[in-house]
Amino acid sequence: MRILAIETAVIEVGVALADETGPLASVTARPGRRQAETLHPAIADLLRIAEIAPSQLDAIAVDIGPGLFTGLRVGVATAKALAGALGLPVVTATSLEVLVAACPSAFGMVVPVVDMRRGEVAWTMPASPEPGFRVGAPGELAAELAALAAEGAGPVLLVGDGALFHRGLLEGATTPAPVFAGPELAAPPVASLAVLAIAAMRNGTCCDPAEVGALYGREADARINWTTREAREAVSQ
Repeated sequence: MRILAIETAVIEVGVALADETGPLASVTARPGRRQAETLHPAIADLLRIAEIAPSQLDAIAVDIGPGLFTGLRVGVATAKALAGALGLPVVTATSLEVLVAACPSAFGMVVPVVDMRRGEVAWTMPASPEPGFRVGAPGELAAELAALAAEGAGPVLLVGDGALFHRGLLEGATTPAPVFAGPELAAPPVASLAVLAIAAMRNGTCCDPAEVGALYGREADARINWTTREAREAVSQ
């Protein structure tokens, strides 16, 4: 079983190949806004390095967010196009799930935090009764961390670019302060996505490419700007 994994949700473009033994090869870059220009050559280079033809793949895996609109759109569209052309299923995972999977298992309390720009972050809390993820101001996350500490929870590991970007606020949320992962875990590691996908394939957890959609977490900046503009114009009339 060979899986090609695609990661473009946050600040990193990454592709990886994995089979039942684990990751076989990976290519990563942090290209700024050049996700599309980076992703397609990276896939070609990865297959060449691993000496694997597209016809030898068994599935495509992709991070569906939450994250940045442009990166998610590029990654999800590429995964769907490749899977559709090759007649392969797609395995999906969220950026927050991949970040947690990349952390040492000895750290039981891991809070993944993705920067959503415009002063917002996305996160999940350990053992939260609420399904899915939250999107809100960093102060809301700080309040949840404080409540977690008040309940007597142990040390908390914060991981992701959102945690690093808002470290000054978040490290004062609890006593003792949370532990912060380094910049190497600012983006969800594509190799961890590939390993998650192998496990999902073993369990039969995959879907048709047509069913795959991105979890943007909020509207795109262009839509937000347009809505704000309409509201201002309505007030001025």
